[in-house]
Amino acid sequence: MKKTQILLVWGILNVFPSFAQEVKQDFFQKHPFVNITEFGTLLGRSKYETYNYYYRGYYPQPIEPQYQIQNRVNFALQTFNGIYLNKKTAVGLTLGIDSYGPTVLTPISAGIRRNLIQKKKSSSILLGSLDVGYATTWVNEDNTGYKTSGGIVICPTIGYKLPMRNGSAWLINFGYRYQRASYKQERTSDPYWYESNEVRNYRRMVIRFGIEF
Repeated sequence: MKKTQILLVWGILNVFPSFAQEVKQDFFQKHPFVNITEFGTLLGRSKYETYNYYYRGYYPQPIEPQYQIQNRVNFALQTFNGIYLNKKTAVGLTLGIDSYGPTVLTPISAGIRRNLIQKKKSSSILLGSLDVGYATTWVNEDNTGYKTSGGIVICPTIGYKLPMRNGSAWLINFGYRYQRASYKQERTSDPYWYESNEVRNYRRMVIRFGIEF
């Protein structure tokens, strides 16, 4: 009985790894892995507060915030890693770094890439993509008295994929990026404490260049 059990366990330990390897190879043959790394610019206009408190004697008094508008050019880097569900559609996870002036956000998003139109097998492809997720502040550093929090991020784009002979492809994408972030300022250096809260909705046009492996 013991010999039978030992032989059974030995057989499972030898057969299962080879079976799992075959399943793994078969899965990635049907659903190949894909990496898309892109660098981009974020173009838009920002409204920011010039001040929202003034002092009367020793006490800070709240007033109506004053704003100014400025054109902004920000930069973004992201990498998409996933699998092809079929020849046209890939799903995966997008990790990026977005710079908004002194603020650096790290969005983590669920992403989808879809080949929309291709006239010939080796010709350029009209590509659509969508990323939806949440931006963290993992790599951001705040000044003393300030606290930055991330928020939802949504980024639909459309562009072109230019296939290469080795199976990789160059990409150029145009789209829209919405990023929400909040800022809190606390004054605690004197007896007259106050707190200021601001929510910013970054709306940017996106131009991204990248490569698919």
